[in-house]
Parts: sequence; C-alpha cells; structure tokens
Amino acid sequence: MNVYIVVVGMLETNCYLAVSDPGHEAVVIDPGAQGGRIMQSVEKMKLKVEYVLLTHGHHDHTGALSEVRQTLDVPVLLHEKEADYMKIKAAEQARYEPGKKSPAFLTLKDGDEIAFGAVRLKTLHTPGHTPGGACYLAAGENICFTGDTLFNDGVGRTDFAGGDSRALSSSIRTKLMALPDGITIYPGHGPSSTIGRERKYF
Repeated sequence: MNVYIVVVGMLETNCYLAVSDPGHEAVVIDPGAQGGRIMQSVEKMKLKVEYVLLTHGHHDHTGALSEVRQTLDVPVLLHEKEADYMKIKAAEQARYEPGKKSPAFLTLKDGDEIAFGAVRLKTLHTPGHTPGGACYLAAGENICFTGDTLFNDGVGRTDFAGGDSRALSSSIRTKLMALPDGITIYPGHGPSSTIGRERKYF
C-alpha cells in the first residue's frame, strides 16, 4: 500500500489517499477541506476510489465530504456510534458489508475489515476524542491511521462535546499500545510517528 498526504484547511488536517499497489484501488481518509485539491490528486494519480473513510466527524475532517462525494459517488464508511454522533439519518445509512455501494453511509463495528484491491484495513473503535472515533490498521503493511486519537507526541482533545478523557486513555492503552512498536501511525494532524516512539511518552 502507498500512502499520500494532502494537507488541507486552516487546521492543516491530513487527508490521506491510501492506495493498493498494484491496481490503484484507493480510499480517501478524512476529506477535511479543499475538496478540489483532494480531487486533483485523485485524478492526477488516476486512482480508483472505492470508499471515503472517516476517523471521526469533526468538521476539520469532514468539511469537504459533500464536495468529494459529488465527484466520486462512493459510500462513506464510519463507526456506527459516530453516525449517531453526526446525527446521520437512519434512512441514509446501513451496515457495512464488503462490496456494498449504497446507501450513502455504511457503518462499521470494531474489528470490521475494509477491503480495496490487495489492502485490508481493520477497524479499531477508539472512543474518547469522539464517541465513535476509529483508527484503521493495515497490519500487513505496518500502518495505522489514527485520526485525532494519537498524534506524534500527543493525544486528542477531550474538551469538545462527546469527548471523554478516560475513554481516550483506555482506547490508546488497550487498542493502540497493544500494537507492535514498528507500526507507523498516520495521525489527523502533524507528522507520522511509530507506536514504539509514542509508547515512550504515553
């Protein structure tokens, strides 16, 4: 898998293009702003985007969602508790099943695997920053997209509505710190890191 980063918006959110190699099947993770720039990258690389993934529903991670979906017309995947947090109407969502392309939002549970090309991403429910926050682990690639749960030298804020500092600490300790040291993390903001490096500071 190849990972490309498009830094977007005033809060410099990392929008990720995760691409299967070979094949160019891809997912867009957290289209936070500047949908035109995101789509320029998609088109330049001739990616076959199958899904949009959300780590959580804050606006700096979803601000360009409508714009991107108008162009791509693909389902949005997010944890079921985040769909509730975002107040997505029941008629617009359904349970995720591999290959399902409708309706607009497909909800995930902890442990669900998302397939595109040769890549498998495992959903890790990591509440705390938001109730339905999720990280996406590609174990065979030693990569984890951590959203605003875990950063390079930091963790997500919990002072927003739906935040819970104890839940965040538990999520990081039981889900992320249980991963091998060599896993590279790609957070929602700032540079990448590794589980081993962050283990020293958590």
